[in-house]
Amino acid sequence: MSIISTDISCSVAISLSFTSLKGISGLASSSWLQPSRMAAIYSGIHVKLKSSRTPWADKLKLARFAWISPQCVLPNKEQVLFDWTSHALTCYYGKKAELPLSVVEGLWAYLDDILHSKKLQKALSQGKALSLRLALAQVISERVLECVSGSCPVSQSTVLSICQGILSSPALATTYTTKYELLVELVSRLCALACSKLGPQSAWEPLTAQVFEVLLQAVGSYLAVQRQQANPNRVFSQVAAHLLQPLLLLRHLLATRAWLPEDDGHVRHHLSREVRNKVDAVLQSALFTADHLPSYKEELLPEKEVSSTKKGPTAKGLLSPASTILKKLCESGFCDPSLQFAVRSNSLPLLFKFALDAFSKGGDDNTVCFLLLTRFIAALDITEALTLKDTFDSGNWSLALLTLENLLNLSLTADIYNVAADRIHHGEAQFNFYRKVAQLLLSNAQTAIPAWYRCLKTLLAMNHMIIEPDLDDLVCCSWIDSDCEDLRVNKAREVLISSVFQTYEKLRQLPRLLQEAVEVICRPAIDKFRPPVLTAALQKSLGQCILNSPHSQSLEMCTLILGRMQRFLLPHLQEDEDMALKLFSLTVLLHSILFSVKSLDDGTPVPILKRAQNIMEEMLKVIRSLLGHLDAHTPGSLWFDKALEATLLLSYTWVEVDTLFKIHCSKYVSLGTEDSGSPRLTERRICLLPCVAVKEWEKVALKSKECSSANQLLRELLALQRMKQILLRTDVLLDENVQEVLGKVARFIVRTGASSLTQPFGALWDGQIGTVDDSNYPVAHWFHVTSNLPLVAPYLSQEDLSCLAGFLLNSLLQGEIRDASNQENCLSVTLISKHLLDSSLLVELAPLYSLVVKSFLQRIVGILRSSAGHRCCKALATFEEAVSAEAEEEMEASVEESSEASPSLRRLLSVSRETLSLVRTGAAISLSRTQTEHLLHLLKVSRTLKPDGMSSEDHSAYVLLLFFIASTFQRDSSTEPAEAVRLLKEVYSLMTFLQTGKNVGSVLKVLHGNELLEAAITSLFSHCSMSVLETVDSTAWLAFLQVVQDFLRCLIQTIINRKKSVRLNLEKFTTFMVENEQVAAALSASCSKLGVEKLKPLQLALAAFCTLSRVMTSSLGESEKMDETLAPLLEKCVISMGPAVQSSLKGEACRLLGQSFTVEIVTGMLEAELAWTSCLASSGEGAPTKSRLCHMSLYKTFSQQILRELSSSSRPMDFISSSLHFLSAYHSALESIQDPGQKDLFHLVVQNLRKLLSAPWLSVSDMQKLEPTVGQLLAQLVTRSPLEQFQHLLAAVGEDLGAQVSGGRHTEVLSAVTLSKLLASCPLPETHSKAFWLVAPQITSAIVSAVKECGKDRSLTESLTVPALQALAALLRWGEGVLQNPHHVTLAFGALPFVQLEHPSPAGYHSVFEAVHETLFAVVQCHPQVTLSAAPSFLNCFYRLVVSIMHEGRQRGDTEKGSEEETDALLKCARLVERMYSHIASVAEGFTVLSSFVVAQYVCELQKVTLQPEIKSHLTEGVYRILDLCSEQDIRFLNTALQPGVREVFGELYDGYTHYHKTQRQGEEKYTV
Repeated sequence: MSIISTDISCSVAISLSFTSLKGISGLASSSWLQPSRMAAIYSGIHVKLKSSRTPWADKLKLARFAWISPQCVLPNKEQVLFDWTSHALTCYYGKKAELPLSVVEGLWAYLDDILHSKKLQKALSQGKALSLRLALAQVISERVLECVSGSCPVSQSTVLSICQGILSSPALATTYTTKYELLVELVSRLCALACSKLGPQSAWEPLTAQVFEVLLQAVGSYLAVQRQQANPNRVFSQVAAHLLQPLLLLRHLLATRAWLPEDDGHVRHHLSREVRNKVDAVLQSALFTADHLPSYKEELLPEKEVSSTKKGPTAKGLLSPASTILKKLCESGFCDPSLQFAVRSNSLPLLFKFALDAFSKGGDDNTVCFLLLTRFIAALDITEALTLKDTFDSGNWSLALLTLENLLNLSLTADIYNVAADRIHHGEAQFNFYRKVAQLLLSNAQTAIPAWYRCLKTLLAMNHMIIEPDLDDLVCCSWIDSDCEDLRVNKAREVLISSVFQTYEKLRQLPRLLQEAVEVICRPAIDKFRPPVLTAALQKSLGQCILNSPHSQSLEMCTLILGRMQRFLLPHLQEDEDMALKLFSLTVLLHSILFSVKSLDDGTPVPILKRAQNIMEEMLKVIRSLLGHLDAHTPGSLWFDKALEATLLLSYTWVEVDTLFKIHCSKYVSLGTEDSGSPRLTERRICLLPCVAVKEWEKVALKSKECSSANQLLRELLALQRMKQILLRTDVLLDENVQEVLGKVARFIVRTGASSLTQPFGALWDGQIGTVDDSNYPVAHWFHVTSNLPLVAPYLSQEDLSCLAGFLLNSLLQGEIRDASNQENCLSVTLISKHLLDSSLLVELAPLYSLVVKSFLQRIVGILRSSAGHRCCKALATFEEAVSAEAEEEMEASVEESSEASPSLRRLLSVSRETLSLVRTGAAISLSRTQTEHLLHLLKVSRTLKPDGMSSEDHSAYVLLLFFIASTFQRDSSTEPAEAVRLLKEVYSLMTFLQTGKNVGSVLKVLHGNELLEAAITSLFSHCSMSVLETVDSTAWLAFLQVVQDFLRCLIQTIINRKKSVRLNLEKFTTFMVENEQVAAALSASCSKLGVEKLKPLQLALAAFCTLSRVMTSSLGESEKMDETLAPLLEKCVISMGPAVQSSLKGEACRLLGQSFTVEIVTGMLEAELAWTSCLASSGEGAPTKSRLCHMSLYKTFSQQILRELSSSSRPMDFISSSLHFLSAYHSALESIQDPGQKDLFHLVVQNLRKLLSAPWLSVSDMQKLEPTVGQLLAQLVTRSPLEQFQHLLAAVGEDLGAQVSGGRHTEVLSAVTLSKLLASCPLPETHSKAFWLVAPQITSAIVSAVKECGKDRSLTESLTVPALQALAALLRWGEGVLQNPHHVTLAFGALPFVQLEHPSPAGYHSVFEAVHETLFAVVQCHPQVTLSAAPSFLNCFYRLVVSIMHEGRQRGDTEKGSEEETDALLKCARLVERMYSHIASVAEGFTVLSSFVVAQYVCELQKVTLQPEIKSHLTEGVYRILDLCSEQDIRFLNTALQPGVREVFGELYDGYTHYHKTQRQGEEKYTV
């Protein structure tokens, strides 16, 4: 801390002054300490400071103490000392005085201390005149320049701090603000300093905030001065000469910096954005203003047009402003040569945007903007004739194209190109320019750069005639011959080609476009292999365009392709590989068109019908011609493969389209040789090709077996079509021959690609037939098989079904699901299998699903048998026999219920007996680490199986096998304990999961419930005593124990719910738990003498007892018979647990057992004892409850310990949660026995809750997790508490709410806010409810005040503002009908404007946004009348949300794109806004008057930003609901009142509303009663 800011007493100051002046006066007498003598020293201080005899070090000390001492009385002391320092520094830097470096540094530090001292601020506030000398300002500016080069001997931090101090004081900053050039120089040098921190040399050095804070302050001061300048030409000259280059360089470096984690977050998220905004404001207001427009016109427009626009005398303007700007921008030397072109290219769109904002007003102004565009494009090392200069570096293509894209997009958005005006008034000057741009792009095709495609797309959007003359080059470069594999490039390419499709579809010229594509395909190819003609995205886009086109154009395209095949390809097809490749490409194109064309129907005009039949006939001719070519050749060549692929694809297309036409159009006559009455459908020798004899097909089929994978897939598809044709003939389905044929075809489909399914599963397929090859054929085959399973599966043999089930399992186990972010819309074998297993389709195919389950079970048994001993092997062999599907009859018997036990069920009974026998004898299967990992992976995959889809036997077998693993598993030395615990945890978790749905309890048909429970407990104790669980760490052990408890709870509950032998099963199991030697030994063990590993049996025994007692407790009260059964069993459990629990609470045992575990056990025991005694008391068999709680002293002592530890220090969340549960149960116990300590407990619990909720170590997420538990405890406390105690609680809440947020007591306010929210939702008695809602307005007011205070401190937004708003929303929601005074509701509107919506993290932003929205929604939903009366306040608060989401949801560049988490958060916020709009529209009677105002607010903001499509769709849908409220008069008003740019935005919005939303709403209203 500087000495100036330190509070020093007068005596200390005098003694220090004496010490510092000893060398000056030569006197050391103590008499100098007298005040009179001290005043004498200070009276000559000015002389001492000026004296050349006084050493500089002493001068500096004297100046320091003179500044802080009140004893120094000088006229205008502040200015004197300030001037002395300034004079000393200017003399040193003016070479008039020589000073040691330490003194110079001291002078700078002294000046810094003065500028930041409270004394100076006080003097300035009192109106004292203080000024900065011009010479010192120049010295400071020179030091900043030295900091840039790194040669400044003074600390950079000190220099910047001095600048900051001067600029912060208007009185001192006058020197800069009145000397315009000096301020320009300072800003320029500060920019250079910031650039040096951002430059390539400092790229890996973390950024600090100081440089950018000072720069922001300097630029802000300069901007204020610049706006006050009367001469805009002077401003232009100064900025262009001195600031343009450094500001643009700074902006570029800020925008392109690769931010480091070590960078100051304030710089990254706030200062960088603020600096860029200030830079933009400086450049726009200096270079492009309305005053400069005549100068730009004079430079850019022809003389004739300039003279016509001049009216009267004009002031002297700038000389060639555009050339001046471009000359400075193209100069070299102001930055690193490697950045030169990047800075220029990034700056040109920015400058052009400023020009558009200033000048784009229509008419000649648009011409000026266009001519500026031509100059800016030429600045990219391009000549005015739009050819590349010799100096153009090919490495700059990417930057140049990005700039060109931005310039063209800005031109398109500003609408400076009017086609008609350009043709009529300017002789198509703009059109000719854009034509040259298109020629430049196509003659220098950069197909590996995404921006190249986007530039062409923008030109297409301007006017399709710009690219029309070069359409063949465009189709060639960007579509047919483009083979770049980069994902970004492909996406840009697909967007361009899709735009071309859509444009020509709207022009009704798709045949013209397709003709160019066909011409390009038929040209000699550059490479032997062209890329696929259509990707998935292009296929989708083309299909949509064809669907929107008239039939005539679609058929014209088909005729065009077939004609080209017949005239150009088929005559020259003989063994010409290039022709075969072209033929296949055209076939793919024809297939895509025909599969997208509208089907014929009975309403189709006859000419169209005839034309379609002609096309089908021509296709058959091509197919026959191709078959003739194939018949004369042998397979094995590329030519044969491609020719056969084309033949089969044409055939498949013909069959599919022919079938579709026959179904939908009765007038259509199929050209196939078989008519509807033909018996060929029943023939066993099947011909898959249309109109081809069986013998000819067999020749083709024989040859195609040795051909490519694509041919095999096409044969499968043809077979599938044949199957569909047969199934459409309902009159022959009962024929045995037909069933045999269907089985043969189904086997052919499945088995054709069966051999390929043994390959690795890493390939991806985009779903297009034209892209199938050997690598992705397994994916395509598996996709078509799984997609048609309902059609194929009923005709497959059990062997084929087993193969399918086995392959499904293999693909899930061996394959890895690829990341879909890199391969959109792509399929893999594993992904298809996963989707199939997740879908309900497989469940509906019961035989196949049963085989899938059996495949899982057999694979598990296989792993176990590889390491099992003789006895276990025998059991597993029996098990394998039980799960094997040996015959269809047995499989069907396993699916359907039968009165007699099926063979598989009898085998399961045998397996269950074997398993119980193995558990009793302690037999085990030792698995290696590899086997354990494989088994664990298999079990995780099997979790996707649906229990409801399994047969009863399969379900029982699965549970039995899992139980077998849990009982007999033993790890060997290579398996880590943690891995073993993970396996057992997965097994028990799966057994719990399977006890749901229709098959719940099915395992109890083959195994008694008590036997299953006893065997589970026995095996668990065995694991504890062996090496499986003995060495596991406590965290993993407790997690495993929780899973075991879940299993026991689920199984015991199932036993009770089945209501079959409940008493027998539970009595046997309870007796087993009480009398079993292992359990008894664990409970009786001395906790104080056991280590943490040896406590596991005790924990297991207590957990089992606790689970058993809790399930029985929850089942009490269902029936009197059930109570009679469970009450004695509960008594046994409590009596058995008591001594063990008391022992475990002594000494270190509680800590070793785990605090939360201990609390859970005691809570379970208390609930069980309370339930048992209550049950006895209600039945009249027992004494009063008070005398029957035999462990009350234990509970009391335990509660005292809980209250001591609950809020004393940081505790685990599970401990806190379980402690709150215990306190709730203990309070209930005290209430039931009417204990007088209940009142004291209430006060203690409330006190501890307040401490807990205000604990600083409790995070926001922890608080959210605790709220339900705290709410339950609070409800338990206040429901039956006296009114006096409840009022005490309300008083405590009010006291905490009144704490000062800014005084560091925000945690107390948070505690009160949380309690208020929970109390609002508590089911209170009537008297308590009245008391609460009586003080609710005061609580609301206090919360509003807290929110306002939090608005001053951003750090409190997430920790206090959000919970406070949530509490406010809860009060408003639960206060519906209770809060009668509207003022109490509208208080909320006073808090919301103070909420800071900006937040650095996406989750934080969403939480704040949602809290504000929920508060508003609570008002509008629960208090609609209040909302209507305060509509302006409500809409203003809501408008803040709309503006915020539109700002955050705007489209950003690649460097600013947010993460997936941010996108999800913004989408959630957009949905909330849509929800609010929809609800506002639902209370139409109140908001009709303001609906036009709401729409106007939205479109005004929409005009400023370009929203992300997903965000815009939600907001637009919401605004459509508001437009429903607008009358025609409102629409006319908006069209009249809105500004021109905003009016256009509204026009687009209203057009979309009319086209999409309004028609849909009217259609819904038509059918609404």
